[in-house]
Amino acid sequence: MATKTSLRPIGTGFGYFLIFGVSLYALTYFLPGSQPGFLSSKPLDNLFWRTVFFTHVGLGAIALSLGPFQFSTKLRQRRVRLHRFLGKIYVFSILVGSVGAFGSAWFASTGWVAALGFGCLAIAWFYTTFRAYRAIRRGQIRSHQEWMFRSYAATLAAVTLRIILPLELAVFQLPFSVAYPIVAWLCWVLNLLFVEWWITRRSRANNANAVWNG
Repeated sequence: MATKTSLRPIGTGFGYFLIFGVSLYALTYFLPGSQPGFLSSKPLDNLFWRTVFFTHVGLGAIALSLGPFQFSTKLRQRRVRLHRFLGKIYVFSILVGSVGAFGSAWFASTGWVAALGFGCLAIAWFYTTFRAYRAIRRGQIRSHQEWMFRSYAATLAAVTLRIILPLELAVFQLPFSVAYPIVAWLCWVLNLLFVEWWITRRSRANNANAVWNG
C-alpha cells in the first residue's frame, strides 16, 4: 500500500508531462515558418482544410491542457467561479474544435478506415462534452462528472495516439499504412472503454459504501 501511494505522484507527474507536452507540441503548428513533417502530406493550399485543421488543433490543445485543472478537487471546492469559467472555455473549445476535427478527419492519411476512425472520434468528442454541459445545466452533478470523464477520455486520444503509434511502428514493425488506420480507432476506443469500466467500478463502490453506512 505504501509503495502504491509513493508511486502515485510519479504516475500523476508523468501524465501531466504527456498532457502538457502534447498541448505545447500542437501549438508548434502555429509558429511562423514551422512545417512539421506531418503537414508535408497535407493539402496546405486548401482553405477548407487549413480552417478545420487549425481550428481543431488550436482548440483541442486548449481543451487538453484545461483538463487537469477541471478535475482538481481543490480548485473546484476553493475557486468555484474559476472552475466554472474554465469549464465554459473547455466546453466551447471542444464543441467548436470537434466540428473542425470532423472536417479534417476526411483528409486523414492512408484512406477511409483512418478517416472514419477520426470522424467517429470527433462525434464522440462532441457528444460526450455536450452531455456533460447539458447535465450541469440541469443540476445533475453526478451525471455531469461522469460525462466529463468520458469527454476528457476522448480528449486524451491526442495523447494515446502518440503512445500507440510509435509502439506500432518501432516495436511491432507495422508499416505506417497499417498502423495509422489501427491507431485512428484505438486511440479513443480504448480510452472510452477504460473510463466506462472505471465509472462503473466507482459507482459500485459508492453504492456499496452508501448501503454500508446506511
